[in-house]
Amino acid sequence: MNFFISYCQHSHRHPKAEAPALRMKDVCASYEGDDKLALKNISFSVPRGVSMALVGPNGAGKSTLFKVASNLLKMSSGKVEIFGQPLGACHQHVVYLPQRSDIDWQFPMSVLDLVLTGRYVYLGWLRSLGRQDYHKAWEALENLSIEDLSHRQIAQLSGGQQQRVLIARALVQDADLLLLDEPLNAIDAQTRAIVQKVLNHLKAKGKTTLMATHYFNPQEGLYDVAIYLKDGEMIREKVT
Repeated sequence: MNFFISYCQHSHRHPKAEAPALRMKDVCASYEGDDKLALKNISFSVPRGVSMALVGPNGAGKSTLFKVASNLLKMSSGKVEIFGQPLGACHQHVVYLPQRSDIDWQFPMSVLDLVLTGRYVYLGWLRSLGRQDYHKAWEALENLSIEDLSHRQIAQLSGGQQQRVLIARALVQDADLLLLDEPLNAIDAQTRAIVQKVLNHLKAKGKTTLMATHYFNPQEGLYDVAIYLKDGEMIREKVT
């Protein structure tokens, strides 16, 4: 299941002080068994504290870019840095929120247990979940107004509830760079308002967010800059 994070093979390194949150240089990537490139020479930089929209239709390469940046898909060529460090070295500082359709919602697990998996990146091999981990999980549930669902099985959730749970799981990692794959897609108005409030709070705290979306509306005020993708290529960048 995609919400379990494997332990990183790299030793953890601290972010470099003046480095951007994310930098990609001439990145190409493809999936195993497919000769076609899913990403073609992608180059851009995301300053710290910025909210960036990654805009494009299905198949544009948005999810692929996130998987490369979160070290879930190997590059064919190019270079990626997270806070100035090699890919994978700052794994505690970056979190990837997949699309809801990528999750096996029939897995026998409670909402609280799923949210707590966001803390696994800090555990290593010898430490178990502690009081602080549970405190952060409850705080995230409350921020998304789903604390009453904590003991419900994830198979019993509606689409909007599923999205809030995934965002709560991302929040508990307390990462500085959040890669959010269409978090506002196909959710009800109440959930959208709650999610937007949480995203605004993250921005106020100086977190960096990169959000995939089909559409870009500068009037929403959610983004500082937008990057447009089509067929795996970056076609333009727009400052809002």
